[in-house]
Amino acid sequence: MEHRKKIYEPITPEEKKNFLQNYMPFLSKGKFVDVATCNEERMPNVAPKLIAKVEHNVIYLVDYVMGTTYSNLKTNPRVSLSFVDERSLTGYQLNGAVTIVGSGEEFDRLAEEFQQIKTNFTVERILYNVRTGEKASPLDIVLPEKFVILKAKVFEIVEISSTGGLKSKFAL
Repeated sequence: MEHRKKIYEPITPEEKKNFLQNYMPFLSKGKFVDVATCNEERMPNVAPKLIAKVEHNVIYLVDYVMGTTYSNLKTNPRVSLSFVDERSLTGYQLNGAVTIVGSGEEFDRLAEEFQQIKTNFTVERILYNVRTGEKASPLDIVLPEKFVILKAKVFEIVEISSTGGLKSKFAL
C-alpha cells in the first residue's frame, strides 16, 4: 500500500481573513461536527457536538453531555474536528485547541444563540413531519440544566480529497 504524503501549504492573507466561512461554507451553526479528543493515557474519544457559531478561526460548540469529551479537554485541550462535504466527497479535519466556557457574558450570549438554534430545529422537524407524514422525535425546547461551550481555535485545516490526497493549511 502506497503511503500518501501530506502537502503543507501556507495560508494566504485572504484565506486567513475568512477561511472558515469561505473555505467551508457548509460548516454553519445548527449542524453537527465530530469532535475527537484524547485523555492522558492517549485513549481516543470521538463524539458529535452542535456548532453554535463560527467566527474566523474559532468554532463554538455546545457540549450538553459533559462526559468524556469534557473530561478529556480539561486535561488535554487539543482537539480535532471532522466532517465531510458530501457534494464534493471532500473530507476535512480541523485541528486546534479548546477553551471551555461555562459562565460569564460570553457564555450567556452563546446560550441565547443555542436556544434559537434549538427552536429552529424544532420548527424544521415539525415542517418535515407535515411534508412527509413521518414522525420525527420532538426536541426538548428548554436548555439542559448543565452545558458548556467549547471554544475551539483552529490552527490547521487538513483537506482529504476523494482520491486520498492530503493537503494541509495553517490557520495562523
